[in-house]
Amino acid sequence: MSDDNINLSRRKILGATAAVGVAGAGAGVGTSALFSDEESFEDNSITAGELDLYVEYQTSVTQDGVSTASVTADGTIQGGESGQYQIADVKPGDSGELQFDPKIVDNSGWVFVGSANGVTDYENGQTEPEEDVDGSGGGSLGSSETGQGAGELSEAIQVTVKYNDPNGGERELNNPSDYTLADLFKELESGFLLDGEPFSGDPSGPQPYPGSPTQSAQNGPGVVIEWELPVSVGNEIQSDAVGFDVTFAALQSRNNGDPENPFVDLTVGTGSGFDYGTIEEAVDNAAEGDVISVAGKSFKESVTVDTAGLTIAGAGEGQTTIDATNFERGIAIEADGVTVCDLTVDAAGSGVSSGEVEGIFVGDANGFTDENGIITIRDVTVSNVDAGDLTAEGIHIKSYGNQIDGVSIKNVTIDGVNMPGAGANGVKVQADVRNVKIDDTEVKNISGKWSYGVVLTPSSNQQGTPSNVSITGSTIDTVTANTYDGVGVGIDGSSGNGFADPRELSIIGNSIKNLDIGILNKNPNYTSLNIDSNNTYQSVGTIKQGL
Repeated sequence: MSDDNINLSRRKILGATAAVGVAGAGAGVGTSALFSDEESFEDNSITAGELDLYVEYQTSVTQDGVSTASVTADGTIQGGESGQYQIADVKPGDSGELQFDPKIVDNSGWVFVGSANGVTDYENGQTEPEEDVDGSGGGSLGSSETGQGAGELSEAIQVTVKYNDPNGGERELNNPSDYTLADLFKELESGFLLDGEPFSGDPSGPQPYPGSPTQSAQNGPGVVIEWELPVSVGNEIQSDAVGFDVTFAALQSRNNGDPENPFVDLTVGTGSGFDYGTIEEAVDNAAEGDVISVAGKSFKESVTVDTAGLTIAGAGEGQTTIDATNFERGIAIEADGVTVCDLTVDAAGSGVSSGEVEGIFVGDANGFTDENGIITIRDVTVSNVDAGDLTAEGIHIKSYGNQIDGVSIKNVTIDGVNMPGAGANGVKVQADVRNVKIDDTEVKNISGKWSYGVVLTPSSNQQGTPSNVSITGSTIDTVTANTYDGVGVGIDGSSGNGFADPRELSIIGNSIKNLDIGILNKNPNYTSLNIDSNNTYQSVGTIKQGL
């Protein structure tokens, strides 16, 4: 981290970004070229020279030839201006594209793309067909931008992000499978450093954008966001709307080889260029909605996040590591709307002699306050959870009286939960926890006295059981037990505590292998759940039991 930065902060970006409206059941985008020569350097530490950012944009939509109130446009944004993209009457099968061409006049520079406000869904009331499939509710029919936070449109729209070569050709970024608009803008909230030379034969790693002699000359790559609402999407999106912003920021590259991300509020690392030396210090000093950027190093600590809306973004799995040796938990998420991404949590429970052990815990024994947000754990590795004779989980989500509504686990690897004297679980969802999505996740090497890859279970001292839980596109591999069975997915319970409900679980398109029982249902009252034909089983003793 260099001290030679231009002192631009996320709060300045938030203050400078233009507000953008959304019309109908569509998507809106505002783009702002925030840092021109005047805006970039006034009241900052570097004042010489010029660096002027322009963003040319082109937008389109395909709606099967139907005339709607959609608004697309082409143009150039500079200074505090904003462009708009409004798509009305969106139907399954519609698609579109946004292309942005950043240009830095006079000097080369680093270009970041991010989102100052992320994505916002609106329910806008419900038609009768939507009520039949979506019980969330919110807002009023005929009123736009009502029922904030209750809509599903951003999670239904699929996106692909590409670099576009001004000389011809394009290159896809590392787009995950089933990459949604919600996923993209959750990532953009913490900013992304664009590569100014991303094509074959170019230098490896992000490079500065080449300078342009004039605002009409395009020397660096463009960024393309293609979107599609799949034809398979059902009535749950009727009347919904979504709004988002895309913001570009340019920083000088000369004498600034390690640019500071202007989309973050606080930084964690070693040395004078960072705000804090530990993650917990940064969390304790953060405000609601802040983004914390954590350097690529190992931090020996346990982190408790009790401020809503925080994002903790590491430098990547295997680069930023929380070493939880001698701690019961690596991370405890006790507030709603928190995002943890791009890091590793390792060795939780090692050296611990009492208490339940978790790599990541979601919940609060003193009372969780659900604020209609989504807790997101993505691009995270949880490894080597080792608790001896204590029950342990890679990720544990538990309600203590107050419900937890909305948890997304995506592109996560849980590798190694070892508990020879008690229960070992890759992911445990417990008590009144609702709307949990486990997508594109790998759970492997789980071993204990009894073991589950993923388990839904009641609690002996808390009310409720998990509801609306889905496991999609994931792998559960090598779950073993020394006394009972190693189970891929379990619906657990007992006559004394009650049972989880298999009807509240969907298991779709997963690979389950190297274990005793693929799917185990202990509930004697209900014997059906949503298991599609695309699940595969390999080296499984019994594929289904209790179903």
